[in-house]
Amino acid sequence: MKKLLLLAVMLLLAACGNEADESGAGNPEGQSEETTESSEGEPQSEADGAMDASDLIDEASSAWGDTVSYEARQTSTISSGESQYVVRTITTRSEADEIKVEVDDGQEIKTHYIVEGEHFIYQGGSTEAQDEPREIGASQYGALISDLEPYREGTVSEFESGYELRYTLDEKEDAEPFFNDGMTDAFDDVDTFSGQVTLQFNEQYQYTGAEFTLTVGSGDDEMNIISNITMDRIGEVDRIEKPKNM
Repeated sequence: MKKLLLLAVMLLLAACGNEADESGAGNPEGQSEETTESSEGEPQSEADGAMDASDLIDEASSAWGDTVSYEARQTSTISSGESQYVVRTITTRSEADEIKVEVDDGQEIKTHYIVEGEHFIYQGGSTEAQDEPREIGASQYGALISDLEPYREGTVSEFESGYELRYTLDEKEDAEPFFNDGMTDAFDDVDTFSGQVTLQFNEQYQYTGAEFTLTVGSGDDEMNIISNITMDRIGEVDRIEKPKNM
């Protein structure tokens, strides 16, 4: 149970750490042909020329790859039996060299600010400077789109409001390419492993949200992870609000 809990926490941290890093791996040979809807609402097969996952990611990168700012709201839940752990984050990346990440784990709220490489933590009305500087280049909106590369083998559904890209994993081996060696070692005692990543894009090919679901089991123990993300204010955040005493 302890190793299963460790795996779940590591996966949750991965999901919380980067809005495009919800882990998943596809099984194209085992997936049925996906159907999509045209603007008139009629189903349309990808084989008939509809958008596929690789095309969708290319369109998003071409249209929004140079975009910097956004606001992302994420709720992640680990549950096992009657136990449940929930963490909520709000990440605001501005056009300037600054980012704000508010973390609420149900017990306390802690807000991280990184401004021009300097890291501050705001909590309980006070601000504390951290010793080590932080780089935030990988947090730009365009960088998040670049991180979607592993999902090119997913399947796409098209709707009047935009697109959904689904990427599934059926066993623990499917997820290994998405994690480092240390995290892969945590899979050793896992008997069951299944999940899915669903990415949302609007009609302008903006990446607007995601849902990550995963079930892992070891013996009689089973743990579920659900992480939901919504993204807005894309390219519209000039500056973040900061405490007066920062």
